[in-house]
Amino acid sequence: MLTRRVFLRCLQYSARRLPSLRCLSSARPARVQAPPYISPISQIAESLVPRCSSCGITLQTTDSTKDGYYKEPTNATPKNNPLDRVFDSHFGKMSSEDQKLLLNGADDLVPSLKSEVRQLRANKKKESKVQCVRCRHANYKASFDLDQFPMEPVSGVIETIPPGVPLVYVVSAVDFPMSINKDVFKYRLPRLMKFVVTKTDLLFTNKDMVNKYGQRFFQDYFERTYKVPRENVFCVSGTSDWNGLQLLDEIQDGLYIIGTVNSGKSTLILLLLHTVEKQKSELPNARRERQIQKLANEAIAQGRKPPSRMSLVRLDIKKIAAFKTQHGPGTSYMPGFTRGNLPFQLTKNKIVYDVPGFSDAQNTRLYDIIEPQHIKHLLKSRKVPKLGMYDSHYETVKAGQVLTVGGLFFLQVPENAMLQVRNCLNHKPHVFKSLEKAMDVFRGLRTAALKDVFLVDPAKAQLKKYIVPSFHGKKDIVFQFMGHIVITPVGSNAATEPFTLYLPEGIEAILRQPITNYISTTLSGRDANGNPLRKENWKSKSTKEVKRWTGKIPFYSDLIPLESGSASESEPTENYLQQQQQYQRSPGEIDADSEYRQWYQKN
Repeated sequence: MLTRRVFLRCLQYSARRLPSLRCLSSARPARVQAPPYISPISQIAESLVPRCSSCGITLQTTDSTKDGYYKEPTNATPKNNPLDRVFDSHFGKMSSEDQKLLLNGADDLVPSLKSEVRQLRANKKKESKVQCVRCRHANYKASFDLDQFPMEPVSGVIETIPPGVPLVYVVSAVDFPMSINKDVFKYRLPRLMKFVVTKTDLLFTNKDMVNKYGQRFFQDYFERTYKVPRENVFCVSGTSDWNGLQLLDEIQDGLYIIGTVNSGKSTLILLLLHTVEKQKSELPNARRERQIQKLANEAIAQGRKPPSRMSLVRLDIKKIAAFKTQHGPGTSYMPGFTRGNLPFQLTKNKIVYDVPGFSDAQNTRLYDIIEPQHIKHLLKSRKVPKLGMYDSHYETVKAGQVLTVGGLFFLQVPENAMLQVRNCLNHKPHVFKSLEKAMDVFRGLRTAALKDVFLVDPAKAQLKKYIVPSFHGKKDIVFQFMGHIVITPVGSNAATEPFTLYLPEGIEAILRQPITNYISTTLSGRDANGNPLRKENWKSKSTKEVKRWTGKIPFYSDLIPLESGSASESEPTENYLQQQQQYQRSPGEIDADSEYRQWYQKN
């Protein structure tokens, strides 16, 4: 511990390294500023201040009403189980032969003094990572107060980042591309940033599929939409430890990691930290090799069977989870978890910064209408390869019926239409016979069988009416942060009215091209000779293909808002589309009869 005098000298020394005010106010032409210099002494002084290991706030133990409060661990001894005392009393009276017979070869499991000391050291290391009360309650009690989790807009987050530093924009694969906030590009051109697509384990079954199909699709999309070089786009999974090494090689020192709330920024840093740790463990280590050899010899001498492959895999998973629990930033399903820009030392030459996620006022209402425990359940999402493929289970919704998933939306099917719906949201769907019946149950007339249908609080939810832009064939309706459903119209072509979607205020959704067409093999609709097939013959005779994203058609469209009291839906829809200043179309002009004539993207 540094003394007060040495500490002050360190601060004075680091202050002398800073440029003078006269230099800063010179009349030279403006240039891109270099990343700020942080002296080693300043880093030591910063490390002396206790901070929350999850959010980075300075800890204090005096006032529980202020930010950063945490409870110091007590030295109270754990309570002894009375059954253990009875066992010890009888076990001590037995002879050594009877003790060995009772233990039946498990005497190696009886802790020795040396093992107890090692365990105490391990526990002490675990206790070194402390959290403030706010973070602990959010992690372990699902306690969430929106006032304690402030969310900043893009401008508020970017202002805290020094100009000129390298940026990594983290994008979630769960609601792609809704986690791309175009306001960021007002401060930094897309081609000057790196983009990392996270949570790819929810779209792919293994890492090889990510590298074969996922990498190609996301590179195509960013290159053709935002002119991003293909080498600046990466696909990773922090949960499954996919492609961490490839990303680590491209990481620059002083890099800032930005993204929307719940996009996986902190989980990405945990992936990088674990990748570095794994690299260290693979280096030659004579002491570790001798210890492994000693354990192997003891196992052979005692006749123990070697562990199975699955047991080793499970042990490795436990070790990874334990490492991520004790190192790096805290992760949470709640927004605004990170407070301030937190530095993390990856290697001797690389420091990265975890930046708070940005959002807008519309997103904050989501946490008003849904309880924290339900949000935690929804944001876990589900595996698309099991639920969103062409051969997955689907629900049939007929004309006039209404589909809902937890009250997150109410999708009404028009007359002369029918839908097949594949649900990739983490809650069971429910079909009502009419919109009136759905609203009656939603507002409170629920039986015991329907008590778990809704997750949204009807007293706080204000429903807004939207028109789904006209479309042909299979499409995705994507809900921000939570995932998507796959809708496929079936039956006759006599339907003329559009599909209507009711959303609680605070939940945002878009209509998107089916993402599975670009990341996995799907039915092409043609036989082996290239001839088109009838719909009923697709499953038995169609070949499979993986489509490439060319950018010639819109990838997604925003929904068209509609006043609930409107008598006609077609006229307000056309008027709204004409009023949009940026009625975005594909690079080639789309004619008036195209299926994408109603597709647009808001400013």
